[in-house]
Order: sequence, then structure tokens, then C-alpha cells
Amino acid sequence: MSQVNLWTSAEHALWYLAKADGIPHRTEGEAVLLEEVPKNVKRILDVGTGDGRLLGLLKCDRPNVECVAIDFSPTMLEKARIRFADDPNVTVIEH
Repeated sequence: MSQVNLWTSAEHALWYLAKADGIPHRTEGEAVLLEEVPKNVKRILDVGTGDGRLLGLLKCDRPNVECVAIDFSPTMLEKARIRFADDPNVTVIEH
């Protein structure tokens, strides 16, 4: 049986984004991330960035941190590029 990567499908990516806020304990997990990443961090690499939600949260307290956001989903990359369009410290890369 071959696996199909659904993340290349715009329909799948948009379906996930529509339900993402309802994922149980998501905010608790995000709070742990915010606590664990030092406030004085210089650079962040986000592999599988999706729409950039987690980088956006991290940049609230660390606005000048240099970030590289990597994903392969065209839909997610488009959303991340829109989110960070005005932020010269974020580079969004397809990989």
C-alpha cells in the first residue's frame, strides 16, 4: 500500500486550518513552547511551519528574532507568506 501525502492538497490544508483551533489541549502545548524558547533567542528554524502560527506566537514576545519557516505544502506556504509579508526577519522557504 502506498501512502499519499495529503499536505500537497489545498483542500486538506484548508480543512486542517479550519479545525486547528479546536484541537484539544492545543493552547496548553503552545504555552509550553512559549515557556521553553528563551526570550533572547537569536534565530528560530520552524520545520513544517504550516501557516506560521507558532512562529507568529513566538514573535509576539521576540519581535526581532530572525526566523526561517520551512514547509512543502503550497497552500500552507502561501498562508505563511501572507502572515509574514511585512516582517523582514522571516524567510519562508519551500522544501
